[in-house]
Amino acid sequence: MLELLLVLLTGFLPVAEIRGAIPLAYYFFRANPFLYVAGLATGLAGNLVVAPVALYLLRFIERVILDDNGRLSSLRKIYVKIVDYARRKAAGHEKMEFAGLLVFVAIPLPGTGAWTGALVAHVLGMRPKDSILSINLGVLGAFIIVLLVVEAGATVLKMIFGV
Repeated sequence: MLELLLVLLTGFLPVAEIRGAIPLAYYFFRANPFLYVAGLATGLAGNLVVAPVALYLLRFIERVILDDNGRLSSLRKIYVKIVDYARRKAAGHEKMEFAGLLVFVAIPLPGTGAWTGALVAHVLGMRPKDSILSINLGVLGAFIIVLLVVEAGATVLKMIFGV
């Protein structure tokens, strides 16, 4: 079904992520509760797969930049400076990294999703296992928040406009 594929891709895409997948699932499937739940699950699955994919891509890109034979030496210097600066600023807050990343991803605002969370986790040097768990728990939190907002908003609009 094309609509489920669109919801899955929306859940995976940066910027939209779960914040876009849930309203899209509501739009496509609101008339059929079974399909609506399937759409929600599909959008969630698309967003949950972001963390491992993004972390793998970031590690790959970092290896390319750091293992370069001189063609990217300027980029390597800038990259090392940025990462060193971020890790120095985060030093001493390692105990709060997991919870902080979880809350950061869970708040459904622009720029706070799983893709950005993976970038933050990578720059801070968090273990991939901890990063994926923290990001995915944050995605679940964002899922709950956005679902409640969409359902509440739809209910209010139905009461006001009788749709």
